Amino acid sequence: MSTPTARRLALDILRRTLDNKQDLQAAVDDALSPVPAGPDKGLATELAYGYLRMRGRINFLLSQLLKNPHQTSPILKRILGVAMYELLFLTRIPDYATLDWAVSLVRERLDATMGRVANGVLRSLLRLGLAPRFPDYYQTKTIGHDQYLAAWYSCPQWLVRLWLDGYGKERTDAFLQASITTPPLGVRVNRAHTRAEEVRDSLRPLAQNSSEWGFALPQWPDFLAQAVAEGSATRQSLAAQKIMDAIGMAYWPSPVLDACAGRGGKTYLLSEAGKSVWASDINVFRLRQLKAEGARLGFDVPAFRAQGQGPWSLRQTPHTVFLDVPCSGLGVLSRRPDIKWKRTAGDCAGLVNLQEQILEATAALLSSGGCLAYVTCTLNPEENERQIERFTLRHPEFTSLRQAQSDPAEALGEFFYGAVLRKN
Repeated sequence: MSTPTARRLALDILRRTLDNKQDLQAAVDDALSPVPAGPDKGLATELAYGYLRMRGRINFLLSQLLKNPHQTSPILKRILGVAMYELLFLTRIPDYATLDWAVSLVRERLDATMGRVANGVLRSLLRLGLAPRFPDYYQTKTIGHDQYLAAWYSCPQWLVRLWLDGYGKERTDAFLQASITTPPLGVRVNRAHTRAEEVRDSLRPLAQNSSEWGFALPQWPDFLAQAVAEGSATRQSLAAQKIMDAIGMAYWPSPVLDACAGRGGKTYLLSEAGKSVWASDINVFRLRQLKAEGARLGFDVPAFRAQGQGPWSLRQTPHTVFLDVPCSGLGVLSRRPDIKWKRTAGDCAGLVNLQEQILEATAALLSSGGCLAYVTCTLNPEENERQIERFTLRHPEFTSLRQAQSDPAEALGEFFYGAVLRKN
């Protein structure tokens, strides 16, 4: 049989993100943009995201089922991995259909011998029955608690150890479970829009969790398409919105320099909250997106190109510098599962150094009474609490006002850290 379109698309997305290092959502957008609307788009996206969330567990199973896993063709393992995700996690697809397309595609891409290997591996998985769906199977086949957690929760072992050392067993279990769970959809209502209260009232009964103007939704209601188009709503993680509330965004003195603005998600959160904001970023394409977002939402935020470490051409001293710094992204693995297969411990160390440079440069911009706000979307004490601790030791003129971290109990699936310091 010919390989169903959704599987070919999913494998193309995985090639783009794992082999070509493209961000997952960008890979999805590029691969699916020429495809007509229909079920193939949805299934391809589910297969790509789902496989990347569960890749560690699937690879562990492959190491048990293949005779020579380290010498096996990466093409064979990739096709088997997607097929195994279907067999283990997608209950509406018949087993025979999965075996049929996977074995046929292996024969097409490799040869008949490898096709027989693929058939044997997938049938061996089916003979295991329900066992691979429960943690006991992995506990009995691993050595050490961190190896078990890495296999069951589909996470690199170095990252499991980082979290165990930094957060302890209970919180690590919560973070790992969140990383393999599909997060809710986030939306922010533009409180400055004339339809703000109408949109908010429509969202309240649909929300799993909420703040004053933000919501976590199990699915995207049809009426939000119009709300986004007209500028009364924006896609944004509720966890990202809540960390800004937790570190007292409402009390930051204006004007605010958003010195790592990116595409402007938090820039316009600040604007909607009534802050006067200036935005800078090193990436020209992101700045264009930021300006387009401002036009949609009804804000004209001054934006200019600058590194996070400066220099800045400012005519006035900001009263708050906001830093949504480049980070390892280990707090948003549920939404960006490709990160855990690309990031290394060495990458984290390099980012710690970059964050330190940005903090040092922006601290010099502030006068007495000014605030320095720092946010990451990662779970790494070196980039979070210890980064701020080291900074305040170097700069006793700064006092820590607030620190906060997303709570796993909120079940938002994403984790942010934030701190606010005041210059004495």
